[in-house]
Amino acid sequence: MDVVVIGANCGGSIAAGDLAAAGANVILVERDVTRKKPCGGAIPPKAMSEFGIPRSIIERKVTRAAVIGPSGVTVEMDVRGTVPREDDYIIMLKREVLDRTLRDKAQDAGAQLREAAFVSHDEQSGGKVRTKIRYRDGREEYLTSDVLIGADGAGSLVAKSAGRKPVRHASAIQERIELPDDAMAYYENRAELYLGDDISPDFYGWVFPKADHVAVGTGCRPEHANRSYAFLEGVKARAGIKLRGARRILLEGHPLPMHRNKKLVFGRTLLVGDAGGMVAHTSGEGIYFSLAAGRMAARAVGGLFGFGEKLEAYEKAWQKRYGSMFDFLEFLERAAYTSNFKREWFTDMCRVNTVQRLTFDSYLFKDMATVKPFDHVNLAYEGAVNAVVNWWLAPRKPLCEAPPQITAKEALLATRAAVNAGVGVEEAV
Repeated sequence: MDVVVIGANCGGSIAAGDLAAAGANVILVERDVTRKKPCGGAIPPKAMSEFGIPRSIIERKVTRAAVIGPSGVTVEMDVRGTVPREDDYIIMLKREVLDRTLRDKAQDAGAQLREAAFVSHDEQSGGKVRTKIRYRDGREEYLTSDVLIGADGAGSLVAKSAGRKPVRHASAIQERIELPDDAMAYYENRAELYLGDDISPDFYGWVFPKADHVAVGTGCRPEHANRSYAFLEGVKARAGIKLRGARRILLEGHPLPMHRNKKLVFGRTLLVGDAGGMVAHTSGEGIYFSLAAGRMAARAVGGLFGFGEKLEAYEKAWQKRYGSMFDFLEFLERAAYTSNFKREWFTDMCRVNTVQRLTFDSYLFKDMATVKPFDHVNLAYEGAVNAVVNWWLAPRKPLCEAPPQITAKEALLATRAAVNAGVGVEEAV
């Protein structure tokens, strides 16, 4: 069995490693193994044991999370499930370190790495797939395989070549910022989420700690992408003195798929991770789901030579396992993020013990948490009270207004000015 995997990131490397370990001849293709993919880098501890990721790459263990509403109202939460465990925390790591670790594991299992760009593919008679790749020196090569797995990100060329309809992408922008030791100590085990029109009209902003810096970022829909840098400045302004003494070391950006793809199998081509739209609404989480998809895809491919299921089973298994979770998070995003009133309501709901329990049970264990009848009553009551308070009794005013609309040219000039003002900064991709 010959398999070509495009994209040596989380999902691609897991699929390549699993298949190579099972005896398949796997070629893993990555355009640039040195690229630092912009990413918040948060995963649950469950991922480490489930996918054999060494704990030595952990940067931070977040045990406290804060949600800051448009008015500045802050809700502090302990990261813990219904039943307290030793691993009740959120792992923070550098995405480039994770990708390199998984890529090395795939090679150790027998996958062959090619540093080249995907160009196109076509399915030939006899069930074979011919994939064209191009090396940096311009040399081209055709790879023949039984299956092609596309794990090449939100703007997947594999998906396009397979005939998938174009999908809309959100825009995320992030800075990596060094802080003095005293300021960094504040973020030792703490992550922050910021909400407001000044942060993003669609999603949220974040401050995530790493071993030697904090990642500060935000995301928005494409119609607001020209204000991405202004939204990023909004996150830093709201964090304020907590980022005292900051020194930016990197400015980076990337697209995120906005919708889950229900079609993941195109003949003998499978899509995993961002290429398959596997980024959860509300949280923007994609790492764990990419890892899980890579393993599911490998099992389905294995069915072609006797140790797994059929290719079509991959699509069904993914939807059965995570479809309802993604549907709920998409609903929650619309319910909580699309106006300052809703964001204030959401912030207040985060105070409710039931909300905290359900949130962290779902995040830590990647299962839809069980909602008991009393929980439904409690949530309905708290939701109604918070809505009345925020809408009528004591409406809050946002600390900052949304940045004004600007042209694409003005946005480009603003970003370039930010790049030039930084030290060791790379321009957003």
